[in-house]
Amino acid sequence: MKACEVIVQERKSQLEDCRNDLVKKLKDALEKEKEIGKRLDDEPKESMFREYVRVSRTEGHGDEEGTQLVTKLLTTAGVGEHRPSNAGRKMKDSERKQTIWGHREQTHIIRRLTKELVGRVRSLRYFSIVRDLQKQRSEPPVVSCPECGRDKVPLEEIAVLSSCGHAGCYNDVKSAAESETCVYARSGRCKAAARVLNIVKGDTLGVDDYEREGKGKHYGMKLEKVIDLIRYVPPCSYTCE
Repeated sequence: MKACEVIVQERKSQLEDCRNDLVKKLKDALEKEKEIGKRLDDEPKESMFREYVRVSRTEGHGDEEGTQLVTKLLTTAGVGEHRPSNAGRKMKDSERKQTIWGHREQTHIIRRLTKELVGRVRSLRYFSIVRDLQKQRSEPPVVSCPECGRDKVPLEEIAVLSSCGHAGCYNDVKSAAESETCVYARSGRCKAAARVLNIVKGDTLGVDDYEREGKGKHYGMKLEKVIDLIRYVPPCSYTCE
């Protein structure tokens, strides 16, 4: 559990760094857009950057929590719904083309950072719930299942997807994973690809009694079961040579 806590803190730090980097890149792209002004494209269509902004606000990025964060960062960076209305500064055609090309490259970088950000949101979510399941101080963390609708799934039925960190009851999580989707896919909240091998059952994580009660006992349910098997193997009834 201590190792998991270290990972959680590291993931938080990485997510924060990614957020700051994305905000900076969004501000840079916005300034470049203002510099170009209304003449951003030769045709009367939206630029790649404006397409990114529109998709971020309307379609999202395949993860509800990640999309909400991206939308918030757009606001933080001062990116509005529409292109700035100023005429931009005067520039030669060659300079203008180079500036537009640079603006498109900025958008490519922003898209890559956004994908990384969503990945870091999912990673943090996964390690956070694993840590919470290991702690189980007075009772297991409350896990709801979007498919069967239960608000408090029993510990022995909790399943977590390592691909995105979403959880639910084992049967529904497994059914969704067999279709290579997250258990939250039907609600539209997560479009992460999932496999059955991504499923982690809550009761296999064990309980960290040292953190919970001040005395150690568990080292993970799988390891304990192996120890129990070794401990209770009956003596061999055959004479070994």
